[in-house]
Amino acid sequence: MEIHPPEKPIHTVRDFLLQLMTITAGILIALSLEGAIEWSQHRTLVSEVKANLRQEILDNKRELGKVLALAPQLRANEQAAIQFIEDLRAHRLKGRGPVKLDFTFYLGRLSGTSWSTAQAAGAVVYMPYEDVQRYASIYDKQREFDQLQDRLGETIVAAVPSDDVENSNPRELRDWKQRVQTSLRYLGNVEGVARSLSDEYDGALR
Repeated sequence: MEIHPPEKPIHTVRDFLLQLMTITAGILIALSLEGAIEWSQHRTLVSEVKANLRQEILDNKRELGKVLALAPQLRANEQAAIQFIEDLRAHRLKGRGPVKLDFTFYLGRLSGTSWSTAQAAGAVVYMPYEDVQRYASIYDKQREFDQLQDRLGETIVAAVPSDDVENSNPRELRDWKQRVQTSLRYLGNVEGVARSLSDEYDGALR
């Protein structure tokens, strides 16, 4: 914004007041236009951010759905492993064919890129407070889910038996059972947080 001096000399108070009013009006108009432009830019930024967040949440919800859909199979497999351990300890495997234990599990990956970008771009400053609270809660719970899921992955790896498991001694069988039970507990924690997060996704998408 530029302010130019009067083109002709000011001789009277009336001329001075007129020039002052003209300059003041020009400044106010310029500031109003500048404010309107900034408001429009901020509104566009928030609109784009919300669209990106919505798409990211939709993608994350689909990914979470896969985890929840496959969790019961892992639970069944780990419960079968515990039963196998009990049969080994009770010597009930004689005459039975080979037992196949499956510990495979789908580990979902949830994205937080859009939220991080919104914070870095300063868009959250222009968003309604309740929206910021909702998104912050969602992405905090996502981090909790990711941490629990990573820990679940570690416990699954630890629960995989050795190749010569049928010749394990009682102590080895007891330790193995404890590792499988630990994995089952983390699986329950992951499912609980996943369901809670899915509900928060639904709330944001509504």
